[in-house]
Amino acid sequence: MIDNLREALQQSPDNIPLRILLAENLLQAKMFAEAETEYRIVLEKDPNNSKAKRGLVKSYFEQGKYSIAIVVYEELSDREKDMELMVMHAKSLMRNDELSKAIEVYKNILALNPAFKDDELDSLRKTNPSQSAEQQLADIENGFQEVERPRINFDDVGGMTKVKEEINIKIIQPLQYPDLYKAYGKKIGGGILLYGPPGCGKTHLARATAGQIKASFISIGIHDVLDMWVGGRRTQASRSF
Repeated sequence: MIDNLREALQQSPDNIPLRILLAENLLQAKMFAEAETEYRIVLEKDPNNSKAKRGLVKSYFEQGKYSIAIVVYEELSDREKDMELMVMHAKSLMRNDELSKAIEVYKNILALNPAFKDDELDSLRKTNPSQSAEQQLADIENGFQEVERPRINFDDVGGMTKVKEEINIKIIQPLQYPDLYKAYGKKIGGGILLYGPPGCGKTHLARATAGQIKASFISIGIHDVLDMWVGGRRTQASRSF
């Protein structure tokens, strides 16, 4: 089927329904990267195609690209009508360490389907059987602060000696000894880019850095600052995901 659809698209490359059908078959075949490519081509030709956006969310989620999956999901105008996408959205937020937002989406899911069960999302609840799901989630939510004072420091981060040393030189010491840096004509400020797959410890290390100097910490996801159309055709530049 996939080969036949690809052959048909060679004859009719602008056929959007045909390309979406190919993308859906690729998604079912768990060829997520190829499905992503086809959905993106559709959106280049038809930026408001909701079917392509939905498929793109699924392909990003299955590839572990949680931040960009969140961005695309939030572009959907009728996103809360699709339970499957809502679950993916909640899990993306949870895996992206955005628990407060994950809880909100999870509460919406339970409101639509009180019998909903999912081991990963159910872990958001506290283990208090006497409380309802809504009460449990409210307790978690009340204890979550967007601006936090981390209690961990570098002693709680195993290994990563070189990274911690660089953070110490470029961030911690300038804040601890501003007068000394000023005397040598060095500016205070700047940052360090930490990169790696989800779950490798980037956020944990950032929290530990804040805890090391007893500073406040705010976690911001990429979808808080990024619009999926920035760099797209609307800005007459190349787009990429």
